[in-house]
Amino acid sequence: PHRPQRRIEIEMASFLRSAAARVGTVATRRVLAARRPAFATQWRAMGERVSVTNSSDVFDPRSFFEESSAKGEEGIAKLRRSLVYRSRQTGWLETDLIMGRWAVANIDKLSLDELKQLSNLCEEEILDIFKWIVKQAPTPEKHDNDVMRQLQEYAKENPPARLPVGMHIKLGGGK
Repeated sequence: PHRPQRRIEIEMASFLRSAAARVGTVATRRVLAARRPAFATQWRAMGERVSVTNSSDVFDPRSFFEESSAKGEEGIAKLRRSLVYRSRQTGWLETDLIMGRWAVANIDKLSLDELKQLSNLCEEEILDIFKWIVKQAPTPEKHDNDVMRQLQEYAKENPPARLPVGMHIKLGGGK
């Protein structure tokens, strides 16, 4: 608790110094310096209420599946929407295109077990997911399931980009 508060105070002091330097007048510097304790108090209070990261006290993606699926049909619908979003926003364009398009087309057809498989897959590293989907790397046993096979088939039939005639990418890590 002490470190984040100190960091906020340092950031606030830096902000006040830069604001005073930009304005440049002695009177403005005095006003900003007088308001420093109020700013620090506001930032501290905000830091205690708001988490910038997905920390476990605010949002824990590892328990998201269990929390959503335990809430009945409404929770499962929320889970489906969240998985579509997570599939579209992986952070890497190729994976976004493959997983996102596949999820939009198939999310309503997936069973609860398959939703769990997709949820577990979304927690992995993006580059690993892409390599597994296009078969550039062997799929680990825990992800060698129906959802992965569907994604691999989808990627083979629907590449993320059409290549010019004469160019091709060999999927499947063949020899």
